[in-house]
Amino acid sequence: MPRCTYIYRSLLLFLMGVLPIAGTATAEAAQKIPILLYHHLQDLSPKASPLLRAWTLSPGKLDSQVGWLVGHGFHTITMAQLVAHLKHRRPLPDKPIVLTFDDGWRDHYEVAFPILRKYKCVATFFIITDGVGHSAYMNWGQIRQMALAGMDMEAHSLTHPKLTKIPPQEAYREIWQSKQSLESQLHRPVTIFAYPFGAYNDSIIGMVRHAGFEAAAAVSGMNGSYIYRADETYTLFRKVVMNYESLDHFAGLSR
Repeated sequence: MPRCTYIYRSLLLFLMGVLPIAGTATAEAAQKIPILLYHHLQDLSPKASPLLRAWTLSPGKLDSQVGWLVGHGFHTITMAQLVAHLKHRRPLPDKPIVLTFDDGWRDHYEVAFPILRKYKCVATFFIITDGVGHSAYMNWGQIRQMALAGMDMEAHSLTHPKLTKIPPQEAYREIWQSKQSLESQLHRPVTIFAYPFGAYNDSIIGMVRHAGFEAAAAVSGMNGSYIYRADETYTLFRKVVMNYESLDHFAGLSR
């Protein structure tokens, strides 16, 4: 069956209610595991916009934060390890924490990757696949190098639209083809999706599940409980690390 035909046939079945919308996996245990979210990593000019400055950490600040985690006994794990723990009860190290980086910016390779290797840490990188190779983004060689070094490379759509605001056919294509693109380059399963802008609803969750993802990452708008269960793996909330936050505040996010 041609790929496009398969996509739209599957989508039609989904919209007709033939395919299930959400998982029903259960787990007796729950564990508090922080998931942190980073975006840009660079030193900015004082003339940069307040919004860009809020979302951009300096390399020195990221180094301090990762160093603090290691110095206080935390063990970084990937989103894939977290999901394996939640769904299949795979063991985790003491004081686990997940670091995630969204979009696939080139500074993730130039800044985050060396810092993570310096401290012998791992992280998950969510990639906008149509951006790969463009000037501000990593290229496939860099992504493969990071994957070979133990970093977890997962999907963040083709073009980063707000999935809840576009037609269902386009939303499913963004989800499904981003997975296919990454898998064809990495030669391994890609099982976790990050919602662009953190936007999702029941229909989008259903599409993500049907596309073959085992879990999805959202964004938390406030501090709160980091308790996840196996039946909630399509809404794993992450706390955004903002530039203006102090190291003391960062320490609070890790609890």
